[in-house]
Amino acid sequence: MPSRPPFKPGSRDDKKKFRPQTPRVAMLNLHRMGSFKYDLREILNAAPMDKTAIPTVVANIIAKASRVSVKETKEYVREIEKLGTIDKIAADDVCTLLDRYSKWR
Repeated sequence: MPSRPPFKPGSRDDKKKFRPQTPRVAMLNLHRMGSFKYDLREILNAAPMDKTAIPTVVANIIAKASRVSVKETKEYVREIEKLGTIDKIAADDVCTLLDRYSKWR
């Protein structure tokens, strides 16, 4: 009967796979999502904008900030400011809020 090689823990080939590191990107801190949503709604409710558009804007900002990056989200906020959906003061406040609730990951 042929002898087996001795068992060596940690000698499997799958542990040798190297995963290259991706550059870190500033994204929304998901542990503080509730307070971020509250602050964002407070800013948008105080702004002179269509109240029926607020849930859509909030959802788009949260989706972009948590999945893409804070930088892309700020660009989106500036785009909707140019379209006239929100005013400049609210856009500046939202960008400041995004900086406050961002995390590198």
